[in-house]
Amino acid sequence: MGHSDSLPLTRLSDELLADLRDQFALTAAEHDERASFPHANFKQLGALNLLALTVPVAHGGLGGGLADAARVVGAVGAGEASTGLLLAMNYLMHHTLGRNPPAGYGAIAHAAVEGRGILNALQAEPDLGSAIRGGLPGTVATQQPDGSWRISGRKAYATGSPIVHWWLVLARTGPDDAPRVGTVLVPGNAAGLKVNPTWNHTGLRATASHEIVLDEVVVPATNVLGFSVPGSPEAKARRAVVEVWNGVLIAALYDGIARAGRDWLHRFLHQRRPSSLGATLATVPRLQAIVGEIDTLLLVNRTLIHDAGHRADAAAMVDPLHAQQIKQVVTGNAIHALELALSATGNHGLDRANPLQRHYRDALCGRVHAPQSDVVLLNAGKAALGV
Repeated sequence: MGHSDSLPLTRLSDELLADLRDQFALTAAEHDERASFPHANFKQLGALNLLALTVPVAHGGLGGGLADAARVVGAVGAGEASTGLLLAMNYLMHHTLGRNPPAGYGAIAHAAVEGRGILNALQAEPDLGSAIRGGLPGTVATQQPDGSWRISGRKAYATGSPIVHWWLVLARTGPDDAPRVGTVLVPGNAAGLKVNPTWNHTGLRATASHEIVLDEVVVPATNVLGFSVPGSPEAKARRAVVEVWNGVLIAALYDGIARAGRDWLHRFLHQRRPSSLGATLATVPRLQAIVGEIDTLLLVNRTLIHDAGHRADAAAMVDPLHAQQIKQVVTGNAIHALELALSATGNHGLDRANPLQRHYRDALCGRVHAPQSDVVLLNAGKAALGV
């Protein structure tokens, strides 16, 4: 699809997003059962030019901001959570690159507009764990005499491995004694890049978040997005932009998952009519109170996500720590809301024929998505105490 056929942001209606949610929900259970990647979902998103939502208008994209991205991620994630996660990462990466486009970004953006060009980051490693906890990555970038760079290492949790066209790989320089850390753009089909099918988790099973091995992958110097000393002001400034969008988009994903569970609970309570009661479960005060608690949790979520997204788009400063706290609060509320829904439905909620148990399993992944709660709360405590 060319830019002339792009979906204007003014047409990003609630009806369109509801249609996408419902379409993706039709095959979500099958993808979960088989741990199969949802290729058709991304074909549909590409046809609507929604893969290029956060690609700058100057590069043919829709130029959408954080509020629009959060709306789409929440709706898509409610339909099929794994699709929502990769879409969130794609939006974050295109926004990050589009702020200061590197050489060659035009071709990447064009691919996104054409329904390809999906981006994601490779940061976590089997030995390092989450990069946000510090430590040097084991992935090493070594500059060659001709100016190119040779990348070697292992990366974990490569979400979207069957379809990502470009990886933003976290690496350190080597073999010098004072390594710098930065990001290198690596094509998904690069020679020396191998996907090991290791992903077999309880939740987000369709993400294909396998391990990737980079064995002397060579990229040109223009693919290096900058190396800096760990902890330097330059490194912190780059990280701040990422943290705001990451916190809000991850929050939007898990809020969407919880809302899908809430909607199923409503239908169940209206349809279930035990003979001993003589009325639907929706008439039971105890269950009405549970529904009220769930909706209150989701009201808090929506308020936080909406406020942060619109303030970021208005160029108002959103504290990266604030975004971390939003992620922590929203994911916690989402999990608790689904636990309440399970408590109200008993065996029905845990039956694999029903989606509530899948929504709960997917939501649990929010606890391990960086930044994790202990990191967020520690950072918040230090800031509050002025330490």
